[in-house]
Amino acid sequence: MQRLSKRLQAAADFVSMGSRAADIGTDHGFLPIYLIQSGKCPQVIAMDIRKGPLERAREHIAAAGLGDLIETRLSDGMQALEQKEADSAVITGMGGLTVLHILKEAGEIVPDLKELVLEPQSDIAKVRRYLREHKMVIDQEELVQEAGKFYPVLHVAIAKTDVQRLAGYEEWNNRHPIYEDLCNQLEDEERVQGVLDQYGACVIYGKHPLLYQMLERDEKRELGILQALGRRMDTAGGNQERANATGMRRQEVERRLEEIRALLKILR
Repeated sequence: MQRLSKRLQAAADFVSMGSRAADIGTDHGFLPIYLIQSGKCPQVIAMDIRKGPLERAREHIAAAGLGDLIETRLSDGMQALEQKEADSAVITGMGGLTVLHILKEAGEIVPDLKELVLEPQSDIAKVRRYLREHKMVIDQEELVQEAGKFYPVLHVAIAKTDVQRLAGYEEWNNRHPIYEDLCNQLEDEERVQGVLDQYGACVIYGKHPLLYQMLERDEKRELGILQALGRRMDTAGGNQERANATGMRRQEVERRLEEIRALLKILR
């Protein structure tokens, strides 16, 4: 059985049993091999924009004797994927802006899918906000710590296949006690939604065991930024423009600290 890293295993675990999967940015092809060997998927399409990684994936797939069940394609995102060819699309190991680019350029491919499994490694709030605004529901989420870093892994239900799930999610979100607690502390529903976009409703409401550690890390980071801004303000002298810019930046950091500490208070 192909062994996977923690974050890839979390992504594989979210792929629905029996689905036809497309691994976007397959790299070495380890995820498709695992999905076939584990019996999760009857067939997988492994896609990558780069010829080198795709060739290595072909070699690994051939060595596993799975060339008849895993097809490889050179593709920029989902461009080489046809409609209704896959039930699940998996996108891992990329920055959030790249993930968004792939989803935006996929056209009508995404609405025809049953699910997305995403592991954006940056700009996570932008990814969650995009999904929410396009009526796609993050109904499960895992948080993985690997090599000292935290990786969110999202299971996304495509709302066109389950409108009731979207309505149920919205009701669940708006009535959750933690949502109400955050609203009471921050006194601004827009800010609360920003916190949910940053850390994930499933992770927050489920009080994921790694969330506290991630919040402590973020609190320490923001405190370090505040100290650096304080030193910058001390050296601003008579430069009013620099002092104003530093003051505005300080307000942003203090705002983020307030949000982080509101979550920490709930989790304690």
